[in-house]
Amino acid sequence: ENFDRLDDDFSGYTVEGVPIDQEVLKRAGIAGCDVLVAASPDDNTNVMVSQLAKEIFEVPRVITHIYDPQRREAFSSHFGLLTVCPTSLATEAISAMLFEGEKSRQLTLGADTIGFETMPIPKKNVGDSPLDIPLPEGMEPFALLHWDGTLDLALTPRVRAVSGDRLIVSRIVD
Repeated sequence: ENFDRLDDDFSGYTVEGVPIDQEVLKRAGIAGCDVLVAASPDDNTNVMVSQLAKEIFEVPRVITHIYDPQRREAFSSHFGLLTVCPTSLATEAISAMLFEGEKSRQLTLGADTIGFETMPIPKKNVGDSPLDIPLPEGMEPFALLHWDGTLDLALTPRVRAVSGDRLIVSRIVD
């Protein structure tokens, strides 16, 4: 059933079987993996597959999807798993929206940290491309955040600011 959800143009390799079965993992090519992402809808399965990948098959990078924030913390600290918890991410995003308002967000990529801020579109720039809106020194247009929550990257051809949009700008953080 899961494979039926894949796009028609999916060109990856698929294997059916119980994900915690070592023979199934071998058929899936775990022995040659550089990265394994365990992202089933079941925390226990994800943790078990991650542990097998890490301890038995010595996969260099293993990322584990865990729904329960308390279990995420336990598996991160006690087992050293790299974990992603959508529940925690959603809670953090809601908290930021409630308590931080329009403050800057930061993202570290490689050795650099990029700061993102939103700013209103000046009335005189409604109808302009985000690339044509004057910005303070060191800031670059990143995207337009529309009133309905959709986003258009600044480099998208023919994108124009409309009333109610907010400009997301980026800058390298020192």
